[in-house]
Amino acid sequence: MKRAFGNSTTRPGRNRRGAWLGISTWRDLGVVAAALAIGGTFAILTPAFLTPYNLFNLLRQTSELGIVAMAMTVLIVSGEFDLSVGAIYAVTGVVTALGFKSLGLPIWVAAGGGLGAAVVLGLVNGLLVTKARMTSFIATLATMMVFRGLAMVLSQGQPISGFPQLAFFEILGHAKLFGSLPVPVVWLGVSGALLYTLLHRTAYGLKVFATGDNQPAADLAGIRTGRLKRLNFLITALAAGGASLISLGYLKTVTPTQGTGLELEAIAAAVIGGTAMRGGVGSILGTFLGAFIMAEVRTGLVLIGTGAYIQDACVGIIIALAVMLNLRLTAKNSGD
Repeated sequence: MKRAFGNSTTRPGRNRRGAWLGISTWRDLGVVAAALAIGGTFAILTPAFLTPYNLFNLLRQTSELGIVAMAMTVLIVSGEFDLSVGAIYAVTGVVTALGFKSLGLPIWVAAGGGLGAAVVLGLVNGLLVTKARMTSFIATLATMMVFRGLAMVLSQGQPISGFPQLAFFEILGHAKLFGSLPVPVVWLGVSGALLYTLLHRTAYGLKVFATGDNQPAADLAGIRTGRLKRLNFLITALAAGGASLISLGYLKTVTPTQGTGLELEAIAAAVIGGTAMRGGVGSILGTFLGAFIMAEVRTGLVLIGTGAYIQDACVGIIIALAVMLNLRLTAKNSGD
């Protein structure tokens, strides 16, 4: 089996000491270096960047994108990706809000309905890719449009707000632990720990790496690659739904257009973190750092007074530089 899959069988735990520290590859080290370099640059440009308030705000901004991107990493490592996560994010919020406000359901029941909708949409994606044999790009591009339209129809194109003060909103979005730590950061940490364990510390994760590295060999080895990919689509959709509930908890409002562009940002965070779009290579820690870098860049640009119209261009440039540094360190380690 090792011979068939090359090095993929060792990726989940190739360096025990490094894995214990959470930094198992030079790719992760490259992303750490990029995050430190970007943070150091903004710290020099504006003293406000390193204030405790801003650092906690950075982590809060990372939370929703980070949760989706880390789940997307599991999917990408298996050789697929999902362009519909932003639309699933919107549908989850709309279904939850309508369940509570229009149907009169308890908010936790409505939230369960929203997550259930997310799971169903994720299953649709998985079936289109594994049963209908559509490429994930075409399948999820199509469902992105369908799901976004569904959110618009259900909400009649209008935002939904005016929620009463409930514990739900405190637990998911508003509360601060120890007076300063935003609760979305806690959910980010819980999600990261679960996904790290799943991908890097279980037999399931080993199968994910094997499938993305060489699917025909994985099939021959008895791995049910179709079922595995369907589960990964479900995990990604569930993460998008969970992130939507965190957003609802924090903002106390839902719009059918929310989550637009989330899919591209999630893929970008994964790629910045060293995940290979071809599959078979990826890191949960790296993706978290990739999402953090994106939050660093956007927040830093706001603090130094950069105009809104050029922020996206600056984000793109810095993302490219971060990836170049990551690849350079990886090539140096491999002797290329």
